Amino acid sequence: MMTKHYHKQDSAVSPVVGVMLMLVVTIIIAAVVSAFAGGVSGAQTKTPVATITASEFYVGGSYDLTNQTTGFGKGVPAPISDPADPAADVYIIFEHKGGDSVNLANIEMKFSSLQKPAEKSTVSNANTPLTNTNASGLGGQATGVGDKSLITGFSNNWSKYMERMPDHGTIVKPGDKFVVHADYVAKYKGYVSVNWLKNDGTYPFFVNAGDVLTYQIIDKSSNKMITSGQIAVPEITG
Repeated sequence: MMTKHYHKQDSAVSPVVGVMLMLVVTIIIAAVVSAFAGGVSGAQTKTPVATITASEFYVGGSYDLTNQTTGFGKGVPAPISDPADPAADVYIIFEHKGGDSVNLANIEMKFSSLQKPAEKSTVSNANTPLTNTNASGLGGQATGVGDKSLITGFSNNWSKYMERMPDHGTIVKPGDKFVVHADYVAKYKGYVSVNWLKNDGTYPFFVNAGDVLTYQIIDKSSNKMITSGQIAVPEITG
């Protein structure tokens, strides 16, 4: 009588387990990489895509242009120094013609001009508009900027450089308009100019009437440009 002997075949188990472990490890690594990539892409700030153009350079109010000022020095004009005049009712109107909504608190304007392309300035709602109080640091002159409460209409008592028109909001959607206010009007050596306080607080940036103001609208979060353009500065009379 023959006895049959049965032997268990375990030799194939180890390779199968090894392959399965490799697959599990690969899947885990892929999931980690995918999650990391998703987190990185989600953390990146998206620059708004919008079509925004300057449509009008508005000049209102009256200015005593017969009073020629001496300037702050370095050829920089000082404000017209008649305190009875209102602060400059001067602003640029921008139109949002399409694309993403834009928060005015999250953008800044970089200005220059065709006549003086090397002279630049940045204006944003993080800057403090010029008043008689803070003008004292500019060449020692503390008067002449004007009283914003004397301005009538939309610009009455304006307190931030950029605001939606006509309700002074900050979120601008397609079809909306917003403005960038200027600090003051000046006359120096026969030239009338529109002026903004530079963000370093030392000397103002100015553009003469008849020149062309160039601008770039920058998204502050990504530091990328949304759009750029230029607009002519109109003549200013008394």
